[in-house]
Amino acid sequence: MEQNNISNKQIRKTSTFKLIFLTIITFGIYWYVWLWKLITDINKLYPAKGKCIHRYNWFCTLIGLDIISIILDLKGIQSKFIINIADICWMFINLILTLQILKNIERFVKEKFDIVINHNVFGWLFFGSFYVNYKINRLNKSIQKGIDEKILQLKLFN
Repeated sequence: MEQNNISNKQIRKTSTFKLIFLTIITFGIYWYVWLWKLITDINKLYPAKGKCIHRYNWFCTLIGLDIISIILDLKGIQSKFIINIADICWMFINLILTLQILKNIERFVKEKFDIVINHNVFGWLFFGSFYVNYKINRLNKSIQKGIDEKILQLKLFN
């Protein structure tokens, strides 16, 4: 029973190259599938109310903004402006969502292992969900590094 409980608290890892490649090939659809699964995994870490990420709200907003952007492009309205407001809103909301994901992972590692994980603000700002994927893929190394540092501190004080 305990083994099943442990396996339920794992976050799926996806190669960042695979994520980028499949996102391009599927015109962004794979990114939404990957994000849905990621949020499902993150929510398993925090099933309590208030710490879960509300997938339906985020997805409805992101997909709605994508649809608005496509409609603006198809009608030619987008060409009258330098930037597409729907795309800017999508990027902003995506950054907020990725920050929430990073903070939930950070909170889990802090509570479970008493280790603080540092994030690169520029990586998050410029690469968003790809940076989140990179951090998840390196999560075991970050935790192991934190454990090694704690062991070293214990040895120094003894």
